[in-house]
Amino acid sequence: MSGTTGTASTAVTLSPAEEKAADKARLLTVLVNVCGVPHAHWKTHPIVLALKFDGITLFNADFIHMKAADIDALHYEKRGALVPLELNFKMILQALLAFYHHQSHKHRGGINVLDPTLPVQFKNFRNSEYDPTKEITPWGLAISYNKGLTDWNKLVKPSARDFKPYREANGWNDYKEVFVIALEAQNLTHLVDPTCVVVDEDLHKAQQKFLYKVLRDNVIHHEAKAIVKSHSKTKDTALVWQLICETYDKSMSTSLNGDAILGWLAGARLDEGKWV
Repeated sequence: MSGTTGTASTAVTLSPAEEKAADKARLLTVLVNVCGVPHAHWKTHPIVLALKFDGITLFNADFIHMKAADIDALHYEKRGALVPLELNFKMILQALLAFYHHQSHKHRGGINVLDPTLPVQFKNFRNSEYDPTKEITPWGLAISYNKGLTDWNKLVKPSARDFKPYREANGWNDYKEVFVIALEAQNLTHLVDPTCVVVDEDLHKAQQKFLYKVLRDNVIHHEAKAIVKSHSKTKDTALVWQLICETYDKSMSTSLNGDAILGWLAGARLDEGKWV
């Protein structure tokens, strides 16, 4: 966050002292709202004491530049003796640091510590995405060098020719089966899975762009084509595929039920030898 606040039209420049005070408040806000440090006793909490002992009193200027090893080495004074910060508190701080860089990478900028949803986002991150065994990469470096995306661009040769055109509504079942087989062959089934947890945002977006172009070029039937075109901005292939499946699965089910009813009526009338 820069030394300005307010709207774009009424930006207010903070003095160095004001910015330092604001940054100190950011760290306290995160520790209380996200890490669970009790506000009433924050001055004596082990996390605060350990960070302060190492000179970490600011969020943007100090904390976000720490490494996992720095957190692992934190100590604080307890009853006159210097003791290591408890493991559970170290784990929280390391997860917070990883969360900051993960979110900043995703949004291409620092997080807003005043966001009321931040505690829930952090909890979800720790429970479903955070891997404490992985090195914490500063978000700026993660943007400039994304190994997963680089490897996919170099080593994987996805072929759009494996995906066949979809022209006729009555060919939906065959098209759906062949489409999924092509996704499986290219290890891209996660792109149509709405429950997929995205770990590598850059790689996921690159793959989404590839599959969206496949759908845009090959989906010709008017209803499906309209669905694809309506999501040109987000290129959310999981949502696009879900809507297409809902539309045509329902259409095919209705069509088959109608055919069955007509067949039954015709058979019944023939058996009875009359049409009225």
